[in-house]
Amino acid sequence: MSISPVNTDLSASLADALAATITPTATDAAMIDRLLGDLRNLSCQPGSLSASDPQFGDLPASVSRYLPSLAAAMPPTPAATALRPCLDRVDWYQIFDGDDIPGNLATGLVAGQIIGGRGLLTSGDLYLGLFLLAPHVTYPLHQHASLEIYHVLSGAVSIRHGRAKPAQRIQAGGHSVTPPHQVHELQTDDEACLIAYIWTGDLTGENWWWEEQPDGSWDRVCWQRQADSSWKVTHREPLSPAEIARSGDQ
Repeated sequence: MSISPVNTDLSASLADALAATITPTATDAAMIDRLLGDLRNLSCQPGSLSASDPQFGDLPASVSRYLPSLAAAMPPTPAATALRPCLDRVDWYQIFDGDDIPGNLATGLVAGQIIGGRGLLTSGDLYLGLFLLAPHVTYPLHQHASLEIYHVLSGAVSIRHGRAKPAQRIQAGGHSVTPPHQVHELQTDDEACLIAYIWTGDLTGENWWWEEQPDGSWDRVCWQRQADSSWKVTHREPLSPAEIARSGDQ
């Protein structure tokens, strides 16, 4: 069984819908212009994923449990209207796995790509998709080289940009922009959350998690993107003063 093709004009229509929904701030307007401009001008091809492909797995339990209520609660914004048809068409998959991953994070953070290597449309220049976070999930402090936006479609999430900085609670209809290399963390409380994301710029497949060590020092651990868009740990290194300065942690 194959997934029916998606019109390659979807990227431009999604850019228009997000532009009509998101209200930029003075600090993030230029970054949002770049994100939506890159999406609007993106060249991509229809995806070829089918149910017989090895990476097309069973629907994760978190999706079965939380997506119906999250979808029902989505406010009727242009972005929600444009993205709603994708909810049951994307290939939802578990992002992180491994012995060092808390079970609620491993099973409670899932993704479905709309544009990307595993998407309904394929592109190596920009990624757009959906994150579903179950209740009581913490996606720990991490950083990457891409420019990123999160737009909350349903539920709520707390996002902080730095170890000592207060978290911002983002409700449905709100957004958060993360500059390249900025360290950030996501956390849900008693409710699940559905987020649309865009990555653009340097899509180097490295996601660096920050981990405090027993002696009070910090390491950063490199997760590398695999061919199926999942992530695996490859190495770690001490967190340097130069990296802290670049990360916007202070």
